[in-house]
Amino acid sequence: MGTIRCLRSNSADSVYSYVGNHDREDKPQRQFYRSWKKWQKVLFIIGVILFVILFLAFLAIWVIFPLVYMNSISVQRFFLFYTFQIPKNPEFDNPQKYGIDGVVNFYITTKNTDNSSLVSIGSWLIVPESQINSSSIKLHNKETAANLISTTTYPIIIYTHGVGCNRILPMETYKVLRKSFMIVAHDPRGYGDSGSGLPPSELGIVSDMSQIFKWIRFQTKNDIYIWGHSLGTALSTHTVRTLNEEYNIVPSGLILESAFTTMREEIPATSIGQLFSWMPWFEATVQTPLEKNGFLFRTTTNIIYVDCPIMILHAEDDEVIPYRFGRKVAEVASTKRAIPPKGNVTYHEFGRLGYGHIGITTDPNILQYINEFVGFCKDQNKRRG
Repeated sequence: MGTIRCLRSNSADSVYSYVGNHDREDKPQRQFYRSWKKWQKVLFIIGVILFVILFLAFLAIWVIFPLVYMNSISVQRFFLFYTFQIPKNPEFDNPQKYGIDGVVNFYITTKNTDNSSLVSIGSWLIVPESQINSSSIKLHNKETAANLISTTTYPIIIYTHGVGCNRILPMETYKVLRKSFMIVAHDPRGYGDSGSGLPPSELGIVSDMSQIFKWIRFQTKNDIYIWGHSLGTALSTHTVRTLNEEYNIVPSGLILESAFTTMREEIPATSIGQLFSWMPWFEATVQTPLEKNGFLFRTTTNIIYVDCPIMILHAEDDEVIPYRFGRKVAEVASTKRAIPPKGNVTYHEFGRLGYGHIGITTDPNILQYINEFVGFCKDQNKRRG
């Protein structure tokens, strides 16, 4: 029911207005409506800001970065080689600090691919386990390393590590290999203290490794094997092909740990590659520029030209390089090469035992596999004459 309210004014007349109950009821509704519109505006503004941020992030990550990657060979190198110092602040001439004895730190000088400059390659010579106490290591230099290589009765193995480390890190692998070999572990140019600031490249590293092999061959007539891990598998396979085609030199055997097929196939399988491989412009901004700049790493092509026995090791729980790549490398090596003259292919696949990408050499049977492979290689060399 309405009420009568008197509104007074300065005039003699009185003015009356009718105030109904519905006016009292509408007042809070109007306030709520005005308040709701303010929140709507705030939410709209927040939504616009978030959209702009996400759109800019999309442009930065999936448009701008691929364009930068496409046009910058330095960026490509960074994401391919990851030349980090792990461990940090390395003391290469103090191997005892890292719990290993019987090691000579030395440097091998190679010619750069342009033949106009020299490259210093930092290396460790790791004596066999049985010779740790008998080997007198007074000086860390090339002459000491050469003398130890020339006097040992053990076969030599050249070890090439993968990305994101230096020659100190693969300590567990050295402990296994030195039971059967004298090890020459080097840092490819760009890693550790190798290369004097030279940027790493596939052809440059392969050239260095070929010259390292030839230097070792000059010191000894013992068997020489090559072991590569991760990216080192592609470099090692390419090196063996180069030694064969350019110098008519064949190593006693090639061991590939956690190998991939080609860089073209490996990149989409990496965690970073999976972020970009769905893009329609992935081929134009990533794959093609890499190949244009010589970052090929075509193991399944180079392995066809390997004329020595091959052993391939891969773990099923490798999250860096899927084990299907190791299988494919083994398949190509077995089916695309003439096995009798070129040497057998041995493939060991490890179950989900927690080895991942770097733990295969901790397997209790690994030394047996290595020694069996060495036996195959010796038989092959005898047949070859």
